[in-house]
Parts: sequence; structure tokens; C-alpha cells
Amino acid sequence: MKKLLSLVLLFSLSPCSVVASPDLTSQQVTLLVQQTIEPLLKQQAIPGMSVAVLYKGRAQYINFGLADVESGRAVTENTIFELGSVSKTFTGVLASVLIRNGDLRLTEPVKKYWPELSGAQWQNIRMLHLATYTAGGLPLQLPDTVTDQASLLSYYQNWQPQAAPGTIRQYSNASIGLFGYLMTKGRFEEAMIKSVFQPLRLTRTFFTVPKTMMFDYAWGYKNGQPIRVSPGMLDAEAYGIKSSARDMLTFMQANANPNGLSSGNTLLRNAIMTSQSRYFETGLMFQGLGWEIYNWPVAVQTLVDASDNNVALSAQPTKMVTPAGPTDRASWVHKTGATNGFGAYIAFIPARNTGIVMLANKNYPNPERVKAAFHILEALQ
Repeated sequence: MKKLLSLVLLFSLSPCSVVASPDLTSQQVTLLVQQTIEPLLKQQAIPGMSVAVLYKGRAQYINFGLADVESGRAVTENTIFELGSVSKTFTGVLASVLIRNGDLRLTEPVKKYWPELSGAQWQNIRMLHLATYTAGGLPLQLPDTVTDQASLLSYYQNWQPQAAPGTIRQYSNASIGLFGYLMTKGRFEEAMIKSVFQPLRLTRTFFTVPKTMMFDYAWGYKNGQPIRVSPGMLDAEAYGIKSSARDMLTFMQANANPNGLSSGNTLLRNAIMTSQSRYFETGLMFQGLGWEIYNWPVAVQTLVDASDNNVALSAQPTKMVTPAGPTDRASWVHKTGATNGFGAYIAFIPARNTGIVMLANKNYPNPERVKAAFHILEALQ
């Protein structure tokens, strides 16, 4: 206990010097997580959360609260949560599989993958621009009037960019969603299951939760009322995956240490490294395929400021990294995600083989997720 309290006292909101210390025990890791998460749950009125910790390659789970307030069903590491935009990291890994297979080239024009996009504005937009939110200002969401392929084509044909491709980054489901749809020729879910879910043996990760698993599907909460995500165009590609902390830890382990995958997963191992390459630089953040990446060490305030929606959702000047920067294990790699009733966060430091997954059944502010996760990971020296 004294050792853990000493580690917690070492934490501050500015970069910390690394203090050599013996490894923490599982009990100490649990206590650290509890001391950090329990006040957060109370402050944000979050009904339940499942936390998965990867500590120097060692996995453990710490669960809190309720998956279903009405029934009193408790959260476990097998409880299924909506990932929201954390789904984009899966899209990035799948894209990298296709790149490694020679089925996708990021430098190719979008029009090659959808010839019906004949508008002049698409002339210089590449698949890489869609993947990295740099096409010129595609919006966060598609309009509600887009409900089928015809209206989807009509929307993109009439959309007009506010900037030249590759000059601004504006976070967009409409951008990466179209990317995922086109790269798989409309067979996104099938391709994801075959190339990512199955090789990683993710048995509780779905686009549509099957009836046999509905008991483990948590209810999300908004204003105290239960809610789950509604279907929408390009939802699978941008925000539609549901998963458990156990499966997400498996996914994080593979991304934090792809060399740990079996020899039979060489393609996926190489794809994961491709997804963590650095394609565009926006401030101190590098945009990977799905992943957002910072040089490590990084100040927590840098991460907190960038995660605030006033910044994260705004159009920001960006520049292309030429050639794309390779994977750097000295990185903070992360992604936030939310639906109306859920809030998710994943962050890891490959050089330490250490990371965290936080799955909650309430959408609460991104900066609070980042601060809690940074506190925990910084103490896991």
C-alpha cells in the first residue's frame, strides 16, 4: 500500500520523470485503478464501467457498477459496450490488411473506387484523404436524409470542400465512413470479421449483437434513461462496433505488441504496424489510420486540450508527412469514442507494452477519460 500511494503522489499534470521501481502487483494495479475510477464514476454519474489494463504485457480487468440499472446486472469484463468512434481503429487495421494484400492504395483517387463520383471537387481527393479526415472539410455526420446508396451518392456529389485536399483536418464520420465503404466495395462487415475479428479470436465483438448475447449487452444511459445506438448509413465503418473489455484488451495487446502475434498472423502483424504509421501532422498529433498518435513522453495537458470537442471537432491546419512516418514504439497511441449512451477510450504506449481500455455506459467528456487514463498509465512505471 505504501508503495502504491508513493507512486500516486508522484503523478502530476506535467510530464513526470521516470522513477525506477519494482513492478506493481495485481492487487496494487487494482487499487490504483479503483482510486482513480471510482471518483470519476461518482463525479460523472456513470452507471458502470469495465476497465482492462495491460501492464508490461500482463492483463487484468477491474469492473465497476451496473450494466443494466433496472435489473441490477453488474458489469463484467464480458459485458458488451458500444465503442463509438473507437471503431475507427478497427477500420484502420482492416485498411492496412488490404494495403498489405495489394487491394488498396492510399495514393489512388477516390473516383477509382467510386467512378460515379464525377464532381470536379473529387478530382484530387485520394483515399488517404478520406482515411485521415483531410479531404477538405467533410462534416462530422451524414444528414438524416441519407438513407440509401442513391442518396449517399447524391450527397457526396453535391458536397463542396472548404479547403484543398490535405490542408485541413476536420474529424468526420462521413470521411472515414466512406473510406471503409469504398475500400471493401460495400462488404465492410464481412471483410472485418474475416480479416480482423476472426484472426484475433474476438468472440464478443459485433456489428449487430446476436440474440444469444443480448443478455451481456449493456444499456447505455442518457439523462438517466436507457438507450442504444440506432442504425445509420456508414455506421459500421465509423462508429458501429460493440465489444467487451476482454476482447478489447486482446485487440490492444495486438496493437501494442504486434510482434507477439503468432507466425500465422504475419499479415495482420504487418498491417497493425502500417495502421500506426504517421500520415498527417496536426499540431503535436500525428494521424494514423484510425489511431491518433503523439510522441512519448507527452504532457497530459496536451492530450486533454486536444481531446476537448471544441478542438477535436474543429477544422485545423495540417500537413502531410512525406514519406509517411513509420511506427514509433515511443508513442502515446489512443482513440476516444462515444454514442449517445456510451463512452469508450483506449490508450497504449508500445515501448512499455502498457495500456488501458475504459468502456462506460454513459457518454462523458473526453478530457475526463484522458486524465484518468494518463494518471493510471503514468503510475504504471
